[in-house]
Amino acid sequence: MLQTPRLVLSTPVAADAPAVLRHCQDAELQRWTTVPVPYTADDARSFVEEFVPAGWRDGTEAVFALRPAGGSDLMGVVSWQRRRGYVGYWMGAEHRGHGYVAEALRALAEWVLGPEHDVASLRWECVEGNLGSAHAARAAGFRWAGFGPCDIVDRAGSHPPGWHSVLTRADLGTVEALERWPVLA
Repeated sequence: MLQTPRLVLSTPVAADAPAVLRHCQDAELQRWTTVPVPYTADDARSFVEEFVPAGWRDGTEAVFALRPAGGSDLMGVVSWQRRRGYVGYWMGAEHRGHGYVAEALRALAEWVLGPEHDVASLRWECVEGNLGSAHAARAAGFRWAGFGPCDIVDRAGSHPPGWHSVLTRADLGTVEALERWPVLA
């Protein structure tokens, strides 16, 4: 479990499946992520009961549920894909625009880049045009790294044009200047 002033980051559990299902119906979330479309109750159950525990067990992906401090409702998720070195996230529509993702990313980065792990940097990417994701990564201190195809394959099986950034141990606690992110200028 990780904590911030406003959030608790904990492992998603079976009881979170209805919230995952509800959030993953959002057209914007579906547009920018690789969640199945249509997203079903079976997809949500599989995510919280199979995918998340398997990632923690085999060390491939650490997925955290974002919950309000003092509350239990799942607002979104943030993850660290260990083998690839990437962070990933999504936030329920009603929780966007409040800086929660950037706050959760900073907590995740401090944990991953801290003494507990032998990791020197984290990477972030999004499909070109995903301004919300770019704002969150920038606010969390990620440095702009450029344009290029996404490493992650989309639903069509291609590597769409993307935006990339990186966060190193030395970057922790800093916020990159807005002009260094040309897509946000």
